[in-house]
Amino acid sequence: VPNLYANEDKLEITEKCSKGANAVGRTGPAEIFAWYVEQCRKNLHIVICMSPIGAAFRNRLRAFPSLVNCCTIDWFHEWPPDALQAVARQFLSKDKELEFEDSITNKVVKLMVDSQVTVQDLTARFISEAKRHFYVTPTSYLELINSFIGTLKSRRQIVQKAKWRYDTGLEKINDAKEQVATLQVELNELEPVLEKAAQETGEMRERVEAEQAGAIEKKAVVEEEENKANVQKASAAEIKADCEKDLAAALPAYESAVDALSKLTKGDVGEVRGMKTPSVGVLLTAQATCIMFEVKPYKVAAPDGKGKVDDWWGAAKGELLSDPKLIDRMKDFDKDNIPEAVIAKIMPLYSSEDFEPDKIKKSSLAAMGICKWVRAMVVYDKVAKEVGPKKKKLAAAEAEVAEAEATVAAKQAELKEVMDMVAELEATLKEANDKAKALQKQQKDCAAKLARAEKLIDGLGGEQASWSKKSTQLGKDYVNLTGDILIASGIIAYLGVFTTAYRTEAVTKWLDRLQGLNVPASKEFSLQGCIGDAVKMRQWVIDCLPNDSLSIDNAIILDNSRRWPLMIDPQGQANKWVKKTWGEALKVLRLNMNYVRELENAIQFGNPVLLENIEEVLDAILDPVLQKATFKQGTLTMVRLGDSTIEWSKDFKFYITTKLPNPHFPPEICVAVGILNFMATLDGLQDQMLGLVVAAEEPETEQKRVNLVLDSAKAKAQLKELEDKILALLSSSTGNILDDEELIETLSNSKVMGTKIEEQVKQQEITAQQIVEVRQVYTYHSLRCAALYFIIGDLCVVDPMYQFSLDW
Repeated sequence: VPNLYANEDKLEITEKCSKGANAVGRTGPAEIFAWYVEQCRKNLHIVICMSPIGAAFRNRLRAFPSLVNCCTIDWFHEWPPDALQAVARQFLSKDKELEFEDSITNKVVKLMVDSQVTVQDLTARFISEAKRHFYVTPTSYLELINSFIGTLKSRRQIVQKAKWRYDTGLEKINDAKEQVATLQVELNELEPVLEKAAQETGEMRERVEAEQAGAIEKKAVVEEEENKANVQKASAAEIKADCEKDLAAALPAYESAVDALSKLTKGDVGEVRGMKTPSVGVLLTAQATCIMFEVKPYKVAAPDGKGKVDDWWGAAKGELLSDPKLIDRMKDFDKDNIPEAVIAKIMPLYSSEDFEPDKIKKSSLAAMGICKWVRAMVVYDKVAKEVGPKKKKLAAAEAEVAEAEATVAAKQAELKEVMDMVAELEATLKEANDKAKALQKQQKDCAAKLARAEKLIDGLGGEQASWSKKSTQLGKDYVNLTGDILIASGIIAYLGVFTTAYRTEAVTKWLDRLQGLNVPASKEFSLQGCIGDAVKMRQWVIDCLPNDSLSIDNAIILDNSRRWPLMIDPQGQANKWVKKTWGEALKVLRLNMNYVRELENAIQFGNPVLLENIEEVLDAILDPVLQKATFKQGTLTMVRLGDSTIEWSKDFKFYITTKLPNPHFPPEICVAVGILNFMATLDGLQDQMLGLVVAAEEPETEQKRVNLVLDSAKAKAQLKELEDKILALLSSSTGNILDDEELIETLSNSKVMGTKIEEQVKQQEITAQQIVEVRQVYTYHSLRCAALYFIIGDLCVVDPMYQFSLDW
C-alpha cells in the first residue's frame, strides 16, 4: 500500500527488523523493509464479515472488486438441524442446576430445534403476507437457549419459594389448631393443682408468721440482755480507765528509778560501800535501803558510851552493799506487796530534806539512784493502795460482764436456732410461692397461647383454603415449568416483532409439539400467566400502556428479556408509556444530536435512557451498549464506549423506539436487540377510543373509572404486599409460633387491614361493573372509530401519500 508508513515509522521498522533480515542475508534498508512486507504477507490474516442483506453488500462489491478477486469467499448458510441439536444439548448438559433427565433433555432439544425452524418458516410468511422483514439467525437460537436456562432457573426459585411459604403458613395454622385441644386440657389440669398449691402456701405462711412473732419476742429479750451487758461493760471500762490513770501517775517515777538502777554497776555500789565518811544523804539512803529490804541495823556503842545506838550504815554495808545482786534485787522488788510497817518507817526519811536525789547526787551517783528507787517505791505503794480497791471492783465488774456476755451468748444461740428455723420456713415458703407463681404463669401463658391460637386461626383460618389451593397450583406450575418456560423463552427470543395472529399460530404449534412429546406443560398457555406479574401489569396500564394483550405481552417480553428493547412505535404509544413510567429521571436522546456524553453519564449513574426516532441503522458506537460488552477492572464493571472506558451501573436501562411503521432492520440489529411490535391493535385502540368517547359524553363516569383503576391497582398491590408480609413472618418464625405475641399481633393487624382492603376491592368491583354497564352503550361507537382508523391507515398501501397519525 503506497504511503502507508511515514519515514519515521519506516526507520523504526528497519531498526527492529534488521536482526531477523540479516539472518537471511538481507542487509540494505530496502531489503530489510521488503523482508518485513514478506513476513506481514505471510502471517497477517484478515477476516471480513458482511451481511448479504440489503444494498450495502452489493455496493461494496461494486466499489471494491478486489473483495471478490483477492478474497476467499465463504458463504455461511443457516445452521442445519444437527448443529442446532448439538449446540442445545451442549448448553443444557453443561448446566447441572437444571437437573434434567436425559429423556427430557432430548425432548427439549428437539423442541428448541423445532422452534427455530418454525420461526424461520413464519418469517418467510411474514415477508410474503405482511411485507415485513425479520431475520432469524443462529444468534437468535442462542438467545432462545440462554433465555430458557436463565428464566427456568429464576422461575423455579420463585415458584419453589412461594410454595414453601404457603406450605409453611399452612403448617403453622395446622400446628395452632392441634395445640388448641392440648392447651385446653393443660389449662383444665392446672386449675386443681393451682388451688392445692395456693392452700399449702397459705398454711405455710401462717406457720411462718407465728414463728416470726416468737423470734421477734426472743430477739427483744436478747437485745435487753445485750443492753445490760453493754452498761456493765461501760462501767468496767470506766473503773479500768481510773485505775490506769492512777497507775500512770506512779509509773513514771518508778520507771525513772529503774532507769537509774540500770545505769549503776557493781563498781558504783562498791564505791558507796567504800566511803569512810558518808554524807547525811548517803546515810539516809543506806538506812532507807535497809528498811526497804527489812534489814535490821547493827547495835553499836553510843558515842557517849551510854548504851547502844542503831548503826544503819554498817548494816547496809554488811548486808546489802556487799551483795553483788543488789541491783537485780532492787529491779525485781515486789512493789505491789510492800508491808505497811516498812512504809511507816520509811515515811520520816521520805519527808526529810536531806533525802533528795539532787542533794545526794553531789555525794554519790549510786546513792542518788538508790534514793530515787526508794522514793519511787513509796510513791508506787501509795498509788497501789489507792488503786487496789478499784482493781478489786474492776475484777468484780469484769466477772459480771463475763457472766452477762455468757448469758447473752446463750440467748443469741437460742435466737439463732429460732432464726434459722424461721429462715428455713421462709425459704420453704418462698419455694412454695415460686412454685405457685410458676403455676400461675404457666396457666397465664397457657391461656395466652390459647387466645393467640384462636386469634391466629380466626385471622388466618379463612386463608387456609386459599393458600392450600395456591400451594397445589404452584406444585403443578413447578412441574409444568419446563414446557411453559420453553414456550415463553421462544416468545421472548423470536416473537416480539410479530403480530397477534402470528404469535398465536407459533404458540399453538409449540404447545401441540410439547403435548406430542409428553413434555410437562400447561394445557393452555398464557405469557401473562406464566411469567407475568399482576401488580406490574396493572401499573403498566396506569402508566399509559395500551390495555390489550399484545401490548401487555410486549411489556412482559421487555421486562424479562436479556436484550435491550427496540420498539416499532409509529403511533408513539410505547414512547408515551416509557416516558410516563420513568418520569423526569428518563434521559431522552436522538441520533441526530450529540448524545454520546449524555449516554456516558446515564450509564455511569444508572439513569434510564430512551433513544427515540431511529432509522433502520444504528451507530456503531452503540454496539458495546447493545451487546452489554462489560468487563471487570478491579472490583468495578466497566464498558468501553468509543474512546472512553466508563463504569457500568447495574441500574442502567436502555430503550429504543422507531416511528417507522414497517422498518427493514438488518440481521445485526435483529440479533443485537429485542424487536417489539408496539403498533396499535384494534382492541387497544378500541379501549382508548371508548375512554375518549365516555370522557366526552359522561366525564364524571370516565373520571370515576380512572380513579377506580388507580384505587383498585393500589388496593390489590397492598393485598399482595400484606399476603407477602404475613407469609414472610410465618416462614421466618422459629420455634412455637404461639410464643411470639408480637408476631401474632402483627399477623392479626395485617389480616384486619387485609380484610378491610378486600371489602374495598369487592366494592370497587361492584362499582367497576356498574361503570362497564354505562360504558357498554358506547362500545359500538368506539369500535367503529377504531376500525375507521385502521381503514384509513391502510390507504398508504394504495399510495404512500396517505399517512395518518394516531393523534389526528
